Amino acid sequence: MSGENLNIGFVALTDSAPLIIARELGFFAAEGLAVTLQKEPSWASLRDHLLFGDLVAAHALAPLPMAATLGIASPKIPVSTALTLSLNGNAITVSHALHQRLRDTGFTGAEPAIATAQALRRIIETEPAKKLRFAVVSPVSNHHYQLRHWLRAASIDPDQDIQITVVPPRHMVAALRAGEIDGYCVGEPWGSLAAAENVGIPIISSYELWNNLMEKVLAVRNDWSQREPDLYLAMIRAILTASQWLDNPQHRLEAAPWVAAAIGVPREVVAMALTGNVPGLAQQEDFHVFARYSANFPWHSHALWLARQMQTAGQWPQGVYSETLIPQVYRCDIYRQAAKALRLPVPNTDFVDWGNHTQSWQVQSDDGHPVTMGPNLIFDGSTVTR
Repeated sequence: MSGENLNIGFVALTDSAPLIIARELGFFAAEGLAVTLQKEPSWASLRDHLLFGDLVAAHALAPLPMAATLGIASPKIPVSTALTLSLNGNAITVSHALHQRLRDTGFTGAEPAIATAQALRRIIETEPAKKLRFAVVSPVSNHHYQLRHWLRAASIDPDQDIQITVVPPRHMVAALRAGEIDGYCVGEPWGSLAAAENVGIPIISSYELWNNLMEKVLAVRNDWSQREPDLYLAMIRAILTASQWLDNPQHRLEAAPWVAAAIGVPREVVAMALTGNVPGLAQQEDFHVFARYSANFPWHSHALWLARQMQTAGQWPQGVYSETLIPQVYRCDIYRQAAKALRLPVPNTDFVDWGNHTQSWQVQSDDGHPVTMGPNLIFDGSTVTR
């Protein structure tokens, strides 16, 4: 195993926890790896440092590997992932002023996601010329696609009826406080922090929009992973071990101080996010999922949903077939090598239909035993099939 130091990038979010835990509990070291975690100020900075070689791997937005490989809002450099770091973890947060306007329409906070979007539409219809401003962390992100999907479900045109802008995660609360935006969709702890600082209120979690969608992945340049396959597998094994540790509920509060120190947010705010007790939202055990439900598997089903969102947003290039690209970018084969070395069960298929399970269900593993999956409903009743 190489003795070189490996720089892995992350953005200040609670779903960077598997990387932080792998360092703090010595899981990287146990695999013979010397790792430095490099905090990046924005997703654009992280992407560029990964693409141009300052980082060997990164905590990345789930669509980033496809976007970089295709050159969507990015230099065109082949990137792939063999490891999903987390499921869920985002929330739509609004200012107190917009929250009050929602309440004036009859919104209570207990409504389903579509009803909440319909309440927002009623506000938009009262002042169509005064466009509300929402922020996302990147034009190529779950946050952007989830926000657009939610708006479209209530017949709100995300390109005409509101303004969507890009703000780095760590600046979201300040932008909301300054009145520069009316709301945002971002990963935790930035919704909880807005509530803790009395700046805004989370109203919808990404779990409510899609149960258990791939959220962050470990992204690598293809030339590095091909040049250093043993290092790459060792890195995946260390993070898998950390993910398993994190999904023990007893460990979430133990992890909070380490994550808080790494991302620069008070530990009590991080603890709220890690335990699914986000202010304004119903308590959700699966708000953050790091290992259960085969969370770490780079499902082609999730990737296809992302590809279709890119197409709907007008980002996908002509002449590129997602069915061809996805297996090259979301590497289930490499995941299987790493997981089997740890004797973890691995699904025996790369694709399953999504949007049709209200509770736990099972797929078969490579060794013939069932693997428990979580609910996978999509809020508007849509599904993902080939």
